[in-house]
Amino acid sequence: MQFSQILCVFEKGVEMAIEQLVVTNFKGVFGKTTFEIRPITLLIGPNSSGKSSCIHALAALAQTIKLSSSNRSIVLDDEYAQVHLGRFIEVIHSKSYSDAIEIGISLGKSKKKVNFIIDDEVIKIGDAVSVLFSFKSTKRTQDAFIDRAEFSAGALRLVFKIDPKKASYSVRMNGKVLAATASITAGLRFVLQPSSKKKTGEDFDQEFFRAYVAAEAINELLNEELRKTLYLGPFRQSPLRRYPTRGASPAEVGAQGESAVTLLANEHVQSKIRAHMKQVSSWLQSIGLAKAVEVSRVGNSDLFGVLATLTDGESLPIADLGYGVSQVLPVLAQLSFAPKGATLLFEQPELHLHPKAAMKLASVLISAAKQRGLRIVAETHSKELFYQVLQEMRNGNLALEDVVAYEVNRAGGESIFKEIKIELNDGHFDVYDPWSKNI
Repeated sequence: MQFSQILCVFEKGVEMAIEQLVVTNFKGVFGKTTFEIRPITLLIGPNSSGKSSCIHALAALAQTIKLSSSNRSIVLDDEYAQVHLGRFIEVIHSKSYSDAIEIGISLGKSKKKVNFIIDDEVIKIGDAVSVLFSFKSTKRTQDAFIDRAEFSAGALRLVFKIDPKKASYSVRMNGKVLAATASITAGLRFVLQPSSKKKTGEDFDQEFFRAYVAAEAINELLNEELRKTLYLGPFRQSPLRRYPTRGASPAEVGAQGESAVTLLANEHVQSKIRAHMKQVSSWLQSIGLAKAVEVSRVGNSDLFGVLATLTDGESLPIADLGYGVSQVLPVLAQLSFAPKGATLLFEQPELHLHPKAAMKLASVLISAAKQRGLRIVAETHSKELFYQVLQEMRNGNLALEDVVAYEVNRAGGESIFKEIKIELNDGHFDVYDPWSKNI
């Protein structure tokens, strides 16, 4: 059997979603902690409790994929990184080079099948896919590396373990050691090579092919989902009178929301329909901040101004307004421009908003998640935002299985994540946990 006899029927745009995150020994998280990722996932707690640990772990995997030219096993910090976490020893909770950081994700069921055909045999990759990476670091050079990785797809399980002497990985499939090695390339991608050939010099072992195609499929799915994982941090760009676009074509708003106006400006130039601008304006109106927002080019330059039409009808540059509009604009732009099925990571989406506006923002987040199949993971200090999520559930606009919330507190030198139980009693949603005491 030769490589030319493999037919891949992996379909681009496979509709999967990140449904679970596993984190161990990362920032505030010490012991193995599993987070359910649902259309609305909230992290609630006081300052410095460790709410962002979950978000930063997932963002670190995402930026490793996006900055794959860096050739690093995991990007914790970089000039172009979205989250700047520091050196490995500053990120690992135990502060020990002999220990490892573990980060893993699970993807849910796909509406499309992911199959490979070897000769006439169809190899099904399965409906559920998960990966788990174990990262370590050298002490002298501070180079992080993947010590161990697990790829699972249905009943198939691949384990890669580094061999420091050979600078490659051994490969096990369902517990059996294969006559193969693997190397790690940029972007968390494992590539298998046969360690021996059959006497013909052309054919390879059937089990090697199964492992090879499974790894390729999981590599592809992981890459696709993490590229759709978009992060917006809590420190956002201050409003400007003129926004330079410099011919950029960003795919997301950026960690500080610095590309939000560029996205809208590009649409302004390239489209007469301007669906995203209309959507953002509609959301701003529903939140009660403005009737509309619009961008306009300054002469023939690459500079754009941003005007907000207030509820009384007056139009003003956002630089002349309070911070609310300029700080929520990247949130709304991210919701509108994100690809369908994306996972959006927000730190304090309600930043600088009045409590009433924060409540209405919750309704916008829910509406966007439902309409576009998004997964929204947000850490928040707003009890009003969570109250509105509960109210939307009571109103029948959000199902119980589409929400998960975690209360985060710090105790004994680590972050403790406790799921806030939302209960359905006699058709009514209630929360009996005193979750709001620390907000």
